[in-house]
Amino acid sequence: MDRIDLHTHSTASDGSNTPEKLPFLAKDAGLSAVALTDHDTVAGLDAFLSACQKVEIEGVSGIEISSRWHFPGEVHVLGYFVNPADRGFLKRLEFLQNARSDRNGEMIRKLQSLGIDITLAEWQREAGGEIVGRPHLARLLIEKGVCRDMGEAFGKYIGTDGVAFVPKEKLTTVEAVRFIREFSAAPVLAHPGLLKLDTGTLRDFLVELKDNGLAGVECIHSDHNEKMTVKLLELAVRLGLAPTGGSDFHGTPKPRVRLGIPEVPGRYLEGLKQSFSGQLERGF
Repeated sequence: MDRIDLHTHSTASDGSNTPEKLPFLAKDAGLSAVALTDHDTVAGLDAFLSACQKVEIEGVSGIEISSRWHFPGEVHVLGYFVNPADRGFLKRLEFLQNARSDRNGEMIRKLQSLGIDITLAEWQREAGGEIVGRPHLARLLIEKGVCRDMGEAFGKYIGTDGVAFVPKEKLTTVEAVRFIREFSAAPVLAHPGLLKLDTGTLRDFLVELKDNGLAGVECIHSDHNEKMTVKLLELAVRLGLAPTGGSDFHGTPKPRVRLGIPEVPGRYLEGLKQSFSGQLERGF
């Protein structure tokens, strides 16, 4: 079967592999196409797409944006076929990156108030010039002997339930979908199974997002069981949304998640392209 992975991360956000390395890993995994979907940034896309050409694998330029809605937790929206050279798009991304920077400073202050000797400058150095993310902070806490491993760093300090966690300022989910559509990219709701919504609420949510330009829904994901996958595929068909899928591969920050697992049929990428092209032709 022709297999693809439409959800991966690199060192440009919170993954452990460089954008240049991901295509080689995807090729070794037997994939025919792979998308790079880093959080709130397209900084790694040029290097990623260049490497895809070298290994003769189809590269899909993407992004993942965190958003908020009327229920607990974050809602993530994937954007596909983005243009990393679009200056207007890059300028709009500055808002999200500035919000991330403000949040990072507050998390450092919380850690310092707990008696931990740590600075924002150290966190930034740990990131090595890439987008500063929590995995970099977790590694720093381990290096300082504060935590034994990534699990303790996230569980005790910087995960959602950690004592130093600070939520980001975020767009609403509708705003995130419209933002992606405004720059001629295809918005897809990421891993909706993690939202833990009942079927009716999820259906209504998808309808509202589709009315604002949503092109697809991520049905296959490493955190979806078979029952959830089947339900999402049924909803996608019923609502006329393109089904997509991906591993959400990060490398060492998510060691149990393997690139290309679960398996995603190659036809899903073609389906997303056709669906999105049709929306553009209809002038959405």
